[in-house]
Amino acid sequence: MRIASIHIFLRRSNLAIAILLSVCSPILAAGPTPDIAAPWRTLTRIDVDAAYRLLKDNHPAATAEAGDAKFASALEAAHAKAVQRAAAVTNIDGYSATLGEFANSMGDGHIWSNMQVLPRNVQWAGIIAAKRGANWVVAGDEPKIVGVELAGARIVSCDGVAVDELAREILHFHTVVAVEAMQIVHAGSLLVDDGNPFVTRPRACTFEIGSKDEVHALNWTKIGYTKLHETYWKHPYGQAGFGMRALDAGYWISIQSLEPEAQPVIDSAKAQADKLRNAQFVVVDLRGNGGGGDSYGRALAEVLYGPAYVTSILGPMEDTAGGCASVFRASPGNIDALAKMIEQFQREGFVDGAKEYGDAEVAMKAAAARHEALTGPPTCPANPATAVAGDAPKSLMKAPVVVLTDALCFSSCINTVDFFRKLGAIQAGDMTGSDTHYSEVREIVLPSGLSTFSTLDAIMPDAPPQIGPFAPAFTFTGDIADTDAVQQWIQQTVLRPAP
Repeated sequence: MRIASIHIFLRRSNLAIAILLSVCSPILAAGPTPDIAAPWRTLTRIDVDAAYRLLKDNHPAATAEAGDAKFASALEAAHAKAVQRAAAVTNIDGYSATLGEFANSMGDGHIWSNMQVLPRNVQWAGIIAAKRGANWVVAGDEPKIVGVELAGARIVSCDGVAVDELAREILHFHTVVAVEAMQIVHAGSLLVDDGNPFVTRPRACTFEIGSKDEVHALNWTKIGYTKLHETYWKHPYGQAGFGMRALDAGYWISIQSLEPEAQPVIDSAKAQADKLRNAQFVVVDLRGNGGGGDSYGRALAEVLYGPAYVTSILGPMEDTAGGCASVFRASPGNIDALAKMIEQFQREGFVDGAKEYGDAEVAMKAAAARHEALTGPPTCPANPATAVAGDAPKSLMKAPVVVLTDALCFSSCINTVDFFRKLGAIQAGDMTGSDTHYSEVREIVLPSGLSTFSTLDAIMPDAPPQIGPFAPAFTFTGDIADTDAVQQWIQQTVLRPAP
């Protein structure tokens, strides 16, 4: 089971203010002008080292027992690069870029740096980019800034650099660029200048309009951060919401996150299980789903396909006989974080999560007492057979199940898509993100208080090192946030009988 986003926010210190004041206060007195960039270099280095220690001391892959030499090498390289960057930082923009690059260099979307201070203004060229399939296009623009109408045009290159190469250079400060879905989610940042001193913003770009290429200068203009996002930014993902409704002779089940809000939807589906199983189709809408606990995804699968069939395909649940439980790193930081999350889950009514973490806390304390880094082996035997030949359980679903995804699908959402695909569901919509077999993410506030940083605490030993990305059998090329359009497309295209 994967449970995402353990938020353990340490009490913010006044470190950032203290360091800035200690260096800048001499400005108020007579004497030489101090190096006002020095505090930013100091703050960045302190937070870089704190982020490094968070991963080194708590991430299971950083242990010899995990046998993940690739992670260990990536961690040392990312830390060295961040230390080098820190020495050149002069302001908060450089700080943000340094921490972002450090996190994204680890290649796992669960490791992030999340700034707690947003910029008041940024520079933009009047263009919001989007990645659609293999192409980068102008998703939205402001002709008063651009000088012409470019909406819908394909972006070919900028300053002679192919757009894919430019995207890798810019977006690796924002996300894990090796994962296509993450490029899609963060594509809007391509032609927005957030002050990152480690990239050079282009002066002109080539756009394909119709069958002709046109070069247009980029007129960089200041805009309020909030105005940019509220007026021009178009998010490339949808919002499924929560609920179940009839749709002609089928049903549409919406689960936007795999958190306690999903349980009432699953309960409603269970109460009408016979109707769902005998409907002409069922759509499981996961748009906007960034994860949570994949036990909710499995529970819905059992409602539709039947528990016996699900177990025969996916194997036993980790907390049942024959299951393979998550393996936690038994560090003091992880043990303390888990104790806090158990209390939170109990308050929120997340019974499964509270139980799993309670069991994990006991195992972690026992492992620590034995001076062992992990609560168990990082891999487990293959799932035992659950049915004898000739007597295999049958699926209770009489008709197709469509699982609808967008690029925001991450963490437990990816696991859930994997469940449904293995059970025979048709994936439609957009590419999902990619995940690893490391799980149970948590974040802390770094010493300066300017940003958070995350780590993972456990391994799913029955999972492959990488999970996904999963490409849909049917790709939706329109606005995936438009529910009416997506619904019509599924009925007319995805569910259309083959000729």
